[in-house]
Amino acid sequence: MSLEFRSVKEARQIADWVKALKARSGVYLIREKADFLFFHGPVVYIGESHTDRLYSTLLRHFQHWTGKTAGPTFAASKVEVAIVRCPASRALGLQNSLIEEYRPRLNTIANPDAEN
Repeated sequence: MSLEFRSVKEARQIADWVKALKARSGVYLIREKADFLFFHGPVVYIGESHTDRLYSTLLRHFQHWTGKTAGPTFAASKVEVAIVRCPASRALGLQNSLIEEYRPRLNTIANPDAEN
């Protein structure tokens, strides 16, 4: 599977490709931006939406949020995102297999059994 990582914002606005995620389901991968021209940062978090709310679920990670469902928050200028759109019925399974493959530190911290 080929992943295309992109910035969430263009200047100060939400990028058009992110806006196109409204009413969609799928999985998102968040990685640190590269420090060097040819080296990419690691994937730090993988999430999903199986409720056709991929747009709002992704954007929650770029604002301060609290409560039972609070998760990691990122500065849009420091990370890139890749999206894998899929049917809602496949989103959770795809997320789990991508977590197993990439082992992002923020997913394994919340799930100690996932660590080696």
